Parts: sequence; C-alpha cells; structure tokens
Amino acid sequence: MSTTIKFPPAKEIALIGILAALNITSRIYLQFLPNIKPVTSIIIISVLLFGLSFGIKLTFVTTIVSNVFLGMGLWTVFQILAWVVICLLSEAVKRLFLLKKKTPPLLFMAIFSSLMGYVFGFVVSFEQLCYGGWGLFLPYWIAGLTFDTLHAGGNFFFYLICSPILMKVFKIEAKKLAK
Repeated sequence: MSTTIKFPPAKEIALIGILAALNITSRIYLQFLPNIKPVTSIIIISVLLFGLSFGIKLTFVTTIVSNVFLGMGLWTVFQILAWVVICLLSEAVKRLFLLKKKTPPLLFMAIFSSLMGYVFGFVVSFEQLCYGGWGLFLPYWIAGLTFDTLHAGGNFFFYLICSPILMKVFKIEAKKLAK
C-alpha cells in the first residue's frame, strides 16, 4: 500500500457498487449474528487502497441502501457518521505509515479494525443525545458494550480474512489499468 489506487470514474462507480453489494448483503443475511459483519473491515480496506473519498462514498451507499431493507431512522445518520469517523481514522493511519514509507502490518490493522468496533458503537450511541441527553446516552452506550465487543471481534477476523484477498485482487486490477 505505497499509494492510493486510482481507477477511472466508471470503474470506481462499479467498484463501489460491488463492495457496497457485498456489505449490504452481509448486513441483511448476517442479521442473526449481532454486530458481526465484514462492513467496517471492508470500509477500512477501501480507504487504505482507494483513499478517503472512496471510503466515504462506499459508506453512504452501504448504509442507505442496506437501511432501506433493515429500517431507516435517525440511527442511519449516526451509522454514516460512525463509518465516516472510521474512514478519517483509517486515512490518518494510512498517512502515518506512508510518512515512514511502510505498509501497515496485517496484525496491526486487524487490531485497529477491532478497535473501530468500539468507535462505531460510541459514535452511534450519540443518537441517544437527541432523545434524552447525557442521561440516556451513557446507559445506552454502556449497555451496548457487549455488542461493540462482538463487533470488535468480528472486525478483527474479517480484516484478517478479507484484507489479503481484496488487496491482492485490487492491486492486480490496478496493474492491468496501468498497462
């Protein structure tokens, strides 16, 4: 991951569609697993490979389309906000490693992805401030820590599984475009 992979606009739209379809499908069909989905890991990987803008676009498409099926509400805004925060943090990690001219190690990024499960839960819990202020936010956030832990564990394993595959496939595609 020395530089961001750039695709022509039509290919970028297609790629966002493919990754969003994967995310949407996983959110719908893995509902029985509380907070254990590859979405956060795929968004992090997309930022590492394709940049911040790509990750944010993927976040919007994934969240809005999947919530059409799962339920739309004020939480949708906070889910988008949470994944955008994760995109920003992922971009910051990417830039730190670029300054050192290194690629982030797989295990480091899996741990980072895991921690983003807690970031996601914390940011999404801010929805409760709109309903009941801090008195509702704190108990809601604390009650959700079990689900955040499941999200964190899922992220760790999904990152370890998805990252090597997606990075390899997209780097091959980028080389084809460069020819």
